[in-house]
Amino acid sequence: MRHSVPHPTRLLWGVMLLLFCVPLAGRGSDAKGNDVALGLGSEACQTFLQARSNGLDLPCRHWLTGYLTAVNKLTKDTMDMRGTTDTDGLLLSLAQSCIKHPHHAFSRAVESLVTDLYPKRMTHIPQ
Repeated sequence: MRHSVPHPTRLLWGVMLLLFCVPLAGRGSDAKGNDVALGLGSEACQTFLQARSNGLDLPCRHWLTGYLTAVNKLTKDTMDMRGTTDTDGLLLSLAQSCIKHPHHAFSRAVESLVTDLYPKRMTHIPQ
C-alpha cells in the first residue's frame, strides 16, 4: 500500500475551507444591527426588578453570569469582564439601570453594563 504526503496546495485549500466553516467571534447581528436575546434576556427590565424585590432573582443571576462567561470567552484581552465587581454589585447596577428604563429588555441593560465594565475588566490573572 502506498502512503503519500498531501500536496501542499491541497492542504492549504483544505485549511482555508475549514476556516470558512468555523464561526468567528465578534458581535453577532444582522446588517441592521438586530439580534435576538434568548431566555430571560428577552424579558423586560421590570420583570427583573419584580423578581429582585421578591428575592427571586436567581434565574436572572444565572443568565447574567452565563452571558458574562460568553463575553469573557469572546472578548480579546479579557479574562474577567467583572473586574473587581462581584455579582451582587453587578445586579445592583442592573437594578439601577432597569429602574430608569423598565421597558428595556434585560439583555439591553446587561449589554450597557458590559460597555461600562469594559475599561475596568481584568485582562490577566492577578499575581
